[in-house]
Parts: sequence; structure tokens; C-alpha cells
Amino acid sequence: MHSFKRLLGTAVAVTGLTGAALVTGAGSASADPNFTFSVDRVGKSFSIEVYNNHVRAGFADWNADPDNTVTPAIPGDALAVRDILGDGWGIEAEAATQVGAEGYRKATSRGHAAYYFSGWKTGNIKEGTPITVTVCAVKGDKEQCGSAYGLA
Repeated sequence: MHSFKRLLGTAVAVTGLTGAALVTGAGSASADPNFTFSVDRVGKSFSIEVYNNHVRAGFADWNADPDNTVTPAIPGDALAVRDILGDGWGIEAEAATQVGAEGYRKATSRGHAAYYFSGWKTGNIKEGTPITVTVCAVKGDKEQCGSAYGLA
């Protein structure tokens, strides 16, 4: 009888600890987003890669000069975004010259489910003009951003 009480007491204690572990361990399966950015350059053109908790979420692409070697051709002085991760966050980018709003471009995936390509936002900018491209992961009024600098 004495060992039965000890066994019952141990069983209750283990069950209590297991229950506590389940309660404290319960929660959202997805972590809070932690966005990071990486730049990949080819000549004057570059992509800013967007990562959500180390998983590639999308890109902002700046193409400085026209590329007619691919089909369809890619225009010059052009900005586009790609949202490739169905995480509920969009990708939004802006490009502008460093001297005012000349050459301003904005591309966004807001309102579209991943996989989404915004298409190229383009227009002529004087060759060699410095530009800044800022890309943000966006969701409602929340955003996490990174920037890169380049030339038109």
C-alpha cells in the first residue's frame, strides 16, 4: 500500500509537470518575423534579397541598363519586386536618385498573393546618376526595410 501511494504520487507529479510543459510550450508555430537583407550585384544592376527568419521571401531588382539577351527583354533604369514566400508579408521597393525625386520608381506586391512579380517600373535616368533602392517587407502599417545604392 505504501508503494502504491508513492507510485500514485509520482504519477500525479509527472502528469502535472507534463501538463505544465504542454501549456508553457504551446503557442504560435511561427516565430515573429525577423527580416534581413542581402545585395547581389552584377555590373550596375543588383537584387536586394529579402529573408524572413532566414527563408528567402522576395527580391527588389534594379536593372540599370537594358538587357535584350533575354526574352522578354528587361528595360534599363527599371525596378521590380518579387514576392516568393506565402508568409502574409508583401514586398515593396522604391528607387530614387539621390538628388530629389527625379527618376522615382515604386514597385509593390501589396494586395497580391505570393508568387507575384510586379512588372518593371521604368523611365529614363541620366547615365551614371546615383540612386538609392529601399526595399521593405510590408504588412498593413508594419514594415522592415533595407537599402542599397547604385547607379543608373
